[in-house]
Amino acid sequence: MEKPNYSYPGNPLHRPRFRIGRILFPLAFAVVVLVILGDKIPAVHDAKEKLLHPENYQARQACHAAALAAASQPAYARIVTPGNVHETLGARYVEGVTIGEMGQGGSEVTFPFSCYVEPGGKIIKTSKQ
Repeated sequence: MEKPNYSYPGNPLHRPRFRIGRILFPLAFAVVVLVILGDKIPAVHDAKEKLLHPENYQARQACHAAALAAASQPAYARIVTPGNVHETLGARYVEGVTIGEMGQGGSEVTFPFSCYVEPGGKIIKTSKQ
């Protein structure tokens, strides 16, 4: 008596084989898409930063709030460049924040801003140039 051929796709008793490619390719594709979205979309970058580095996220948000408040017309100011966060011994240093605000005649005027932020989110020192 012959054994039934289970590998035949038309057989109702056919069991599909597990293939690593069926899982690995979509997973790798999803990782690449998330990395690209993290670079291009600020909301995705903020969510990633908030999840992976909450202290840096808190320092950056506190510095952004101080920078917008330091603008001569805060109602017409925006964050152009979010800047980088660096750890120091007692605080975090946020540098490279660029603020854009409405200038004379409606054109945008930008200025750099940096600040030191304590771990609790309190601003220690700011620098507007």
